[in-house]
Amino acid sequence: MSCHFPGEPQRGCDGGPGASGPDPGPVTEAFLLSQVQALEQRNQLLETRWSFLQSQGSTAFDLGHLYQKYEGRLQEELRTVSQERGQLEANLLQMLEKVEESRIRYEDEISKRTDMEFTFVQLKKDLDTECLRRTELETKLKSLQSFVDLMKTVYEQELKDLTAQVKDLSVTVGMDRRCHIDLSGIVEEVKAQYDAIAARSQEEAEAYSRRQLEERAACSAEFGNSLQSSRSEIADLNVRIQKLRSQILSVKSHCLKLEENIKEAEEQGELAFQDAKAKLAQLEEALQQAKKDMARQLREYQELMNTKLALDIEIATYRKLVEGEESRMDLAPAAVVSTVQSRPRTAASKSHLARAPFRKKKNSRGPVIKITEMSEKFLLQESEASE
Repeated sequence: MSCHFPGEPQRGCDGGPGASGPDPGPVTEAFLLSQVQALEQRNQLLETRWSFLQSQGSTAFDLGHLYQKYEGRLQEELRTVSQERGQLEANLLQMLEKVEESRIRYEDEISKRTDMEFTFVQLKKDLDTECLRRTELETKLKSLQSFVDLMKTVYEQELKDLTAQVKDLSVTVGMDRRCHIDLSGIVEEVKAQYDAIAARSQEEAEAYSRRQLEERAACSAEFGNSLQSSRSEIADLNVRIQKLRSQILSVKSHCLKLEENIKEAEEQGELAFQDAKAKLAQLEEALQQAKKDMARQLREYQELMNTKLALDIEIATYRKLVEGEESRMDLAPAAVVSTVQSRPRTAASKSHLARAPFRKKKNSRGPVIKITEMSEKFLLQESEASE
């Protein structure tokens, strides 16, 4: 290990050229004082930087607290989003239940509509059958009316024939007056019998026709009533079919709206979940970055503390060197002082700087040697910076 300061030639620690001569004290003291002042200035600079870093550390701690608050707020938002998602899922289940109920009602209405259509077809068949029966009855009524007209015509014709026969008989009787046969009573009796038979036949025919007409009228009224009731039922069925169709259309539109609402709710829930997930990832990334910054600042703080400690040790070392040099200069004899003053200042300062660390090395142990090495490095850096 070398025992020299920057700016002087290297020489051995056991003496060399110029090692036996006395050293000029004022030059060495001024040099050491300047170095001590430089070290104190750097120490003050490092203390200022240390206080600044401590304030930055407190600020970083405050930022960490803010990050924790932000993380708590984001977690609260995440919980709120989770609760909203639960509510949306509950609403979705309710909507699905309503859709299922609407589907069941729709199927019931479809089955009712099918039953109504089947009933309508049956009623239509019955109506067609009744219409055919009515047509047949009307045809029979027309045939009976024609038969009654025919019977009336036959009756009138027979009556005319009988009247003509009676006239012929009366004429014949008038011509044969020579016969003393009284036929007027017979004719009257036959006429009365014929009139009675004709009246009875007419009454029977009229009664039969009346009965047939009454039966046909009753059947026609019954068929008319059934037809009217069938028409009213058909009208009611048409109204119900229209209502069912409108209800089916409204249920379909409601189902479509429910499906759209369900899709929108699912999309909104998914977007909210993705947004919360992204925010959580950003928060975790910011937290990791804050931790890295805090670790870096702690490392810098530790390095500065180590540097400050080393500088404090160097300052103490140089202070002890200065004190030892001052005491040595005070105790030196006058002859040595005159000899030292006769030499050039440069050589004296170099020899003194060479002997001072050497004495420290002889009078101290390992830690002091390490401190001297650090002081030599620092002096080299300071001299290079000044040049």
